[in-house]
Amino acid sequence: MLYKQGQQIIGNRIREYFYYVNHNGFLFLDDSRMKNFTASYKDLDFLNFFYSRVKENTTGRYQDSFPFVSPCGIERNYLRCDDTPIVYTEFDKNEEKLRVGESTIYHDFEPSSLSMSSSGRVYHKSQGIPGIQKFLVSDKLTDSIFHRFEFEKNTGNPIRFLYRGKYVDLIY
Repeated sequence: MLYKQGQQIIGNRIREYFYYVNHNGFLFLDDSRMKNFTASYKDLDFLNFFYSRVKENTTGRYQDSFPFVSPCGIERNYLRCDDTPIVYTEFDKNEEKLRVGESTIYHDFEPSSLSMSSSGRVYHKSQGIPGIQKFLVSDKLTDSIFHRFEFEKNTGNPIRFLYRGKYVDLIY
C-alpha cells in the first residue's frame, strides 16, 4: 500500500488523505508514528464533518486497505480501522445517546442492542453506515458499564443489561 498524504490523482483534482481510527475511537493520520491521545485529532469541526460522511469505500482505490471513505469536496479521506469505523466513546449525561469518537455527534442508545464478542469487546447497533450492523463500544466505556451486564450461567454470554434500574433483555 503506497500512498502519500495529500497526493493528487493524476489528471484529476482530487486530493487523497489516509486515516486510522483505533479501538478507543481516536482518529489519526494513518502514517503517524505515535498513535496515542496526544497525537489524535481533536478539532471538533473536523471530527464532526469527517464522521458525518463516513461510508463504504466504493471509489475503486485502496478498497482492500481502506474500506471506508469520508468524502469532502475535492478530497477523499480514506479510513481504515482497528475494528469498526465508528467507535462509541461515552454516554451523554442522561444515558440516552452515545458519543461518536471524540466528536460532538451522538447516536441514540438502545440498551437491548448491546452485544459482546468472545473477546469481551462490546458492540452497539450501528446508525448511519449502510451494511454495517454494529459499532464498537470503546474500552473505557465498556469498563464503566461491564458490571451492569447479567450473564447466562451455562454459557457466560450476556443476556441482560441493567438500565435505569431495570434489566433489559439483549436481543441484538
